[in-house]
Amino acid sequence: MFKTVTVATRAKGCSLMLSDEEKKYLVHKITYGLSGQYLQKGVIMADTILADAVKGEPIVVSDVSTDSRLQYPMEAVKEGVASMLSVPLAERGVTMGVMRIYSAQKGDFSADAIKLLTAIANLSALAIENARMYDSLRKAHEVCQRELWQLQP
Repeated sequence: MFKTVTVATRAKGCSLMLSDEEKKYLVHKITYGLSGQYLQKGVIMADTILADAVKGEPIVVSDVSTDSRLQYPMEAVKEGVASMLSVPLAERGVTMGVMRIYSAQKGDFSADAIKLLTAIANLSALAIENARMYDSLRKAHEVCQRELWQLQP
């Protein structure tokens, strides 16, 4: 899917980042088109440029080399990233992370690109939440089975 998003938006890469339990940091969970070196650049604080995206707003960075909100602008330039679009991953009003596309060209993203990435992020958030609920139900089922076995003579 991330390759498809990258190709459809004519981007360099795409990533899905989830926030930690305290919502202080964002961690790359799925990426496409980005080097391992770029992904290891350092901790991504949720209160930087991503703060608005984490609060539910799309964020456009038209030029990574001049935007003071970025934590790692030089690493982005070295990676060949010129601009970024970040949209929230939210389910039932709770933001769990950010989906981002990285472009090799400076400039703004079209309204269609923002709508597309937002729709994909919403579907991804729903899938993540469903997977979490399934895992929770599976664990509860296992506990019930163990307890039932203990009750049998």
